[in-house]
Amino acid sequence: MPAPDTERVETKPGTRTRINLVLFSGGSGTESITTALLKHPQISLKILINAYDDGHSTGRLRRFVPGMLGPSDVRKNIARLMPSVERCHKALKAISDHRLPVGISRDDALGVIDTCKRGEIRGTVPQLADHFDALTVGQTRRLFSYFETFLAYLRQQEPAGRTFDFTDCALGNIFFAGCYLQEGRDFNRAIRAFSTFYEVSPDVLLNITAGENLFLVAEKENGSVLLSEAELVAAQDSTPISELFLLDEETYWTRVEHAMDHPPEQLRKLFREKHVTPAINPEAARALAEADVIVYGPGTQHSSLFPSYLTDGVAEAIIVNTQADKIFIGNIYRDFDSQEDDANDIASKLLSSLSRGGRVTVNWLDVVSHFFVQRSDTEVSKAKYVPFDEKRFAFPLETVKARDWEAVEGRHSGGYVVDELHQIVQAKIDLELPRLHHMVSIVIPVLNEERTIEQVLRSVVALDFQAFGLTKEIIVADGGSTDRSAEIARSVTSVRVFQLEKPLGRGAALRLGIDRARGNIIVFFPGDNEYRPDDLITVVGSLVQSNFNVVFGSRAVKCTNLTERLHQIYGDNRLLYLTSKYGGILLSILTLLLYNRYVSDVLSSIKAFDARLLRSLALKSNGIDLETEIVAKLSLKREYMLELPVEYQPRTRSAGKKITAADGLKAIVALFRYRVSAT
Repeated sequence: MPAPDTERVETKPGTRTRINLVLFSGGSGTESITTALLKHPQISLKILINAYDDGHSTGRLRRFVPGMLGPSDVRKNIARLMPSVERCHKALKAISDHRLPVGISRDDALGVIDTCKRGEIRGTVPQLADHFDALTVGQTRRLFSYFETFLAYLRQQEPAGRTFDFTDCALGNIFFAGCYLQEGRDFNRAIRAFSTFYEVSPDVLLNITAGENLFLVAEKENGSVLLSEAELVAAQDSTPISELFLLDEETYWTRVEHAMDHPPEQLRKLFREKHVTPAINPEAARALAEADVIVYGPGTQHSSLFPSYLTDGVAEAIIVNTQADKIFIGNIYRDFDSQEDDANDIASKLLSSLSRGGRVTVNWLDVVSHFFVQRSDTEVSKAKYVPFDEKRFAFPLETVKARDWEAVEGRHSGGYVVDELHQIVQAKIDLELPRLHHMVSIVIPVLNEERTIEQVLRSVVALDFQAFGLTKEIIVADGGSTDRSAEIARSVTSVRVFQLEKPLGRGAALRLGIDRARGNIIVFFPGDNEYRPDDLITVVGSLVQSNFNVVFGSRAVKCTNLTERLHQIYGDNRLLYLTSKYGGILLSILTLLLYNRYVSDVLSSIKAFDARLLRSLALKSNGIDLETEIVAKLSLKREYMLELPVEYQPRTRSAGKKITAADGLKAIVALFRYRVSAT
């Protein structure tokens, strides 16, 4: 096939202010990446999907409305692309995602739809009532129009004995089916109309093909076959999938759908004889030709991604675009379809799919410039992760970015991906892409805190930073405990634990945590239960919502009687009492005298930083003097340290209080040392 006729306009680096990015996507696999990309107005995003999904209610809907591809991934992508600011937008999304109950009868389903239309939904599905009330008049009319079109089609089919099973069907899928029928059974035109209704630009979400109604099947290396897309993504034996095929509607329904008893060799022959190569959607070809960045996203590879690359013209459009960066993002977790595949297998299958089984010559250099693959730095069970073996990887390692991309539950942190993309594409545009906060790393240094660490960790795990658009990770940096602190920390879900090889001090533990932190916000928090975890929300929120790169939680602001508090801690030990009371004051005064900066609580254990700034300090101290090293170096950089009041319930010496007068002296010496070295 000749290259697409879309002519690429050459531009010099630094002459444009927007990046054209094309993302090959499926349903949920790229959700976090899409969400992160949408936060950057400098990125013009286009998402390419195939719609071969035929499982559950989507499959039943495809069979009931011949000619229609699966609407599920259309609905899922539009749900994350649509505006969510207004109440009506949130209501529309909730209604579209609502699923009818499992086992609901035809009459009950039609009853729900009828009560929606008559405005009496509160009596049948009360959880939807407020959402329907929040819709605009235009939204309500359009939804009911989709309902009416679908129901009219249903009534036409039932006299012939064809009906639809509504069980567990998302209302959004029914809406799309109605839209498809209204748009003259043109799938791609229906996506445009559906996008417009949900206030999504009609050229953002594109079906990769011209809209042919094809069905996905597969062959495995042991000669067995998978007879549907639903079987590809379902539980199966671990034999790798070797080849994918697309069959037309008639072949699939008459010769495959009920072919469970047919010999596998007969089906394999049929697959090869009847395989269809779909034509590319011209809009998708244009998007690939004009792209500055092409991303092969993660997801269920054999259903959501590889079939898209089998489309006639996809490889050609990618190859002809010699200016684009082309990035393969490998999966983090194994799926049922790739139980034995490693990163090399998946990358190789990408190339095989693009070559359409060898029918197109594909040089990897023409279609991939960077590989993003998973590498975990913790001793977790590796069975569920897609392994990456440098010795086995068939592509140059200088093209590989191997790191821990995981945010939660096997999903990529979209922020990590965008941060890496930032490094790759920044030279192409004149405007600096802003770095947006996406994850907070809470670093908890511990030394023999088995009495308190579990309670602290469970309280921190419960914190939710979603209001600030942040995910979180919790890092316990063990400074050489001789008790069960590290063991207890490892028993708490979602906590990453790292240990120093030998005890060096609090500062060394914090530096270990900083080194292993993946977030672009890093927060210090103690494991001794002296501070209130809820104050982390205030401290992190202030950093995100302000122009400050550093926020300290100050104990001095809320302290109403310092003398009484210190007597509780040190009892009759007069030396420690005086050292603590006046040592803290001395540190604040010295900071003012040496650096012209007054900090009320230099040794506070709650501190939040922009990660890049914190790492730029090149911290060296191993003990409590790390705290004054941070203050000194921030002051020399003229960085403002915002201080906010935090709650503090100090421990007594007998309960494990560890700071000593020698620690305070080291902190004072550090202030002088960094002042002198700067002059």
